[in-house]
Amino acid sequence: MHRPRPVTEVPDVVGLGAQDACSIVRRAGLVPVGPDDGAEPTTGVVTAQRPVGTAGAEEGTQVVLWTHPGRETDTVLVPPTPVESGELDPV
Repeated sequence: MHRPRPVTEVPDVVGLGAQDACSIVRRAGLVPVGPDDGAEPTTGVVTAQRPVGTAGAEEGTQVVLWTHPGRETDTVLVPPTPVESGELDPV
């Protein structure tokens, strides 16, 4: 006889670093993966997840995490340069 797996709450990990997010997902009894069934993300900041945080899921369910480079990466992000205006209107 097949017994259903226990249901757990999916933690909301959007905004967290990839390594912390994966650790939290695993502690909830779920399996973190990257998009398209890829390996779990190891760098960047989680920008989206499926299933969404606070949803219920059976233990062992995959949680897909999308990441974007962030503070945890070695990528140097260059801020945009200010736009100069030649029209100054002294008051």
